[in-house]
Amino acid sequence: MDAHPSVNDPVLELALRHAREQRDEITLWLAAQVLMTDDVALADDKLQDRLLVLQDRVENMMRARYGLPDRDAPREHA
Repeated sequence: MDAHPSVNDPVLELALRHAREQRDEITLWLAAQVLMTDDVALADDKLQDRLLVLQDRVENMMRARYGLPDRDAPREHA
């Protein structure tokens, strides 16, 4: 069985298109993720908290661009 997604996978195509369109935001989110693995940053709880807040804000900016609710918005149950 092939472990790679189909070349015609519409979800993968959509994800890649969004990544290209939001390259600046994704770069910022990834930079915060890398900083969170630094030994100095790991020793600073307040810095870790602020980096997580930054990532949440970046994610919410990307969500807003596509009309999706904030990640912390209450979800409706079916």
